[in-house]
Amino acid sequence: RDESLHCEGITRLFHAFTKERDCLTKAVKEDIIDCCQKTVRLEDAFIDLAFEMGPVPGMTAKEIKKYIRYIADWRLGQLGFQPIYMIDEHPLPWLAPLLNGVEHANFFETRATEYSKAATRGNWNDVWDSFDRRKKIRANDDAAPEDDGDDMFKQAGVAAE
Repeated sequence: RDESLHCEGITRLFHAFTKERDCLTKAVKEDIIDCCQKTVRLEDAFIDLAFEMGPVPGMTAKEIKKYIRYIADWRLGQLGFQPIYMIDEHPLPWLAPLLNGVEHANFFETRATEYSKAATRGNWNDVWDSFDRRKKIRANDDAAPEDDGDDMFKQAGVAAE
């Protein structure tokens, strides 16, 4: 639930940032793929460690590792990359509704555990539509003075390619 929101937000940020900065070079793409592969290797090591303690009812280490690769390919696809693990079908289909479903609970018997609270209103499309409108207004505002100062990346000593 919240992870899905976080992933959608960071994916949109990634696309907006790389488009605006034109910084998605071959080296950056290779770094992203390397990070993905390293993350999968670390997940594998964790799964192996967890299964050293004994079996998990209803799951095998092999199924979970396949799931990790499925998710890695899915996230890469969201970033515009080709899959590297080629897991076409969700290896644990029963898990999707548990991770992405709406949480139902008796209000009087539980406490809130989600980040999303009643004060949160709207949806992501409204957020990004508003962002796009503000961006267009800003781009069309010819009266805005030019700032010749260093941007935050230059100030931090980071060169955007």
